[in-house]
Amino acid sequence: MKKRFHCLLFAFCVLVPRPVESAGVQILNSKTHHLGNDVTKQWPEAPAKPAGFDLRIKFKGKVNATEKTLSFKHRDIDNKWIIALNGKKIGELQRGKERKVYFYRVPRGALRDGENELHVYARRSQDDITIGEATLHEGTFREVMNLQELSVTVRNAEGGRYVPARITFVDRKLKQVPIYVQPSDRIAFRTGVLYTLGDPSVCELPPGEYEVFATRGTEWSMGRASISVTSSGAAPVNLTIRRELDTRGWIAADTHIHTLTFSGHGDSSVEERMVTLTAEGVELAIATDHNHQTDFNPYQAKLGLNDHFTSVVGNEVTTKNGHFNSFPLPAGKDVPKYDVEDWVKLVDGIRAKGAKVVILNHPRWPDIARGPFGRFGLNRASGDRASGGRFTFDALELINSGTLQPDPLFICRDWFALLNHGEKITAVGSSDSHTVGKIVGQGRTYVPGHDDPAQINVDQACDAFIAGRTTVSLGIIANAVVDGRMTSGDQFSHHGNMKLDLRVQSPSWVNPTKAFVFANGEPLAEKMVPSVKPGTRTDLIVPFRLPKLKQDAWIVCVVLGSAVTNPAWATAEKYTFAATNPMYVDADGDNRYSSPRETAEALLAAAGSDKDRRWAAVEAADDSIAIQMVSLMRLRSNSEQRKTLDARIKSDKRFDEFLRYAPKK
Repeated sequence: MKKRFHCLLFAFCVLVPRPVESAGVQILNSKTHHLGNDVTKQWPEAPAKPAGFDLRIKFKGKVNATEKTLSFKHRDIDNKWIIALNGKKIGELQRGKERKVYFYRVPRGALRDGENELHVYARRSQDDITIGEATLHEGTFREVMNLQELSVTVRNAEGGRYVPARITFVDRKLKQVPIYVQPSDRIAFRTGVLYTLGDPSVCELPPGEYEVFATRGTEWSMGRASISVTSSGAAPVNLTIRRELDTRGWIAADTHIHTLTFSGHGDSSVEERMVTLTAEGVELAIATDHNHQTDFNPYQAKLGLNDHFTSVVGNEVTTKNGHFNSFPLPAGKDVPKYDVEDWVKLVDGIRAKGAKVVILNHPRWPDIARGPFGRFGLNRASGDRASGGRFTFDALELINSGTLQPDPLFICRDWFALLNHGEKITAVGSSDSHTVGKIVGQGRTYVPGHDDPAQINVDQACDAFIAGRTTVSLGIIANAVVDGRMTSGDQFSHHGNMKLDLRVQSPSWVNPTKAFVFANGEPLAEKMVPSVKPGTRTDLIVPFRLPKLKQDAWIVCVVLGSAVTNPAWATAEKYTFAATNPMYVDADGDNRYSSPRETAEALLAAAGSDKDRRWAAVEAADDSIAIQMVSLMRLRSNSEQRKTLDARIKSDKRFDEFLRYAPKK
């Protein structure tokens, strides 16, 4: 008996009252419909004016004792469109822009004798589509598509053992293609993507030429095979990958992970999430469903995955003013209050429930103006805020691989301003994955800790987040060391030229290009990352010899790289990225680190109350200090004094950005 295979793409049909029949085929719709809410003139196949979001079409039919197949043409499906046949949901339209013919299965017994009704409708009124040319085929989906079985394995090149992996299927144009797979608790699949726990897998594909890739997250190589599927079958695909990066002493963490089961949107069930986390090599998995405290442990244990990662109960506390990932928290319903608008009270409430780490998520989402930093009027030069309370959270997302941010340094500039303002905020990387296809752990944070992913000390990991001993990764891993011993999170005295060694690592399919050193937000040095032979990993030291610092400073390193365009691990934006967290340097010999804000306070106090002396002190100060000085002077001025002060500030180009974001009154 043939196994029944399922496709990610669900059944659909659009029908008209007068079907046309021929041998084995019933043409149900020769017309193309425009559904939606906007006049759309660029589609020649359908009227510009939409016919609404609800399409009911009746046709004559007979009970189908076996599965049948539908084909139709559609385009521009962005949201969820439900397909019901005779009052029962049989699937959803496949999402995608391209207009072409798709084939879908009609389950046995879905049709009835006499009149049948197909109902197509959208849950949201924000999508315009065209759809039509529906045809009912007598054959099963497998027969009509001429599907052929394909056996796929992924092994570790070192030793030959099967390993969990993400397997990506594309055509010769590198576009992901539908795959047809028998569902199992040990796999997760969507269009063009199959996650496995290391078991040999079988999927089905129609005849054609394909490329197949195997990946296992940032630390592993990428396997690749070109295959030909014919009507007589296909040869087995045996892929190998190997660990390429040295992450001894580091834990791969994703602090922002969702499931459809408990967040209510996206498409990854909690069971599927266990598979994707394992296959992507995430070792510390923080469950952060919206206003829900999800416990991965029972699902992880059921699949026998405890050896692969340590899971932590967390919560994306979702408010009108921002989203905060918080962990660890007790599993269950005793969630922090999320209707609190005051951030100080909100964070206090989160900590009262047990959270040690609170992270501000995607601070510029949904866009620069409407994200929390935009709404609160963050001054991107000084770190001042026009409104809102103190920032008492521990960290912010510098990289969120699920959120678009074209400028890789944009959030860095926000963060740098806050560090200069005196905030000690750790940067983290995360994926914010809600779906199977969007790569969990693509954006990630490396945390110092135990190499055994089953034995991670969560309290120690939390302490590392708070202390800023972590490093941010999107395809690249970077770690900076000063004089062979000081690194991220350290505070130390240094009174001469500084030797900084930046270790840069990336897998063979990522290309790091440039490394930067920032001191108090100003570029102190930059170098091109030496290129390596194509197809080989990067693992090298980029040495910097830095001049003596004039005043106390924090130091951060950033590495930028080229985008990954391969669909096996494609980045949402045109870059890869890594960043270290700050080292805090005492350069003035008082055995303590002073932020630019504190240094500005001291310089203004030393200058006394004389306006000219104070302004002379501003002119003599480095940019990061001078900006804090004018911020403090402006804050302490009345309206008349501010007019005079602003005239001076405007005369100095260094303060253009500060004035752009400063309150006008």
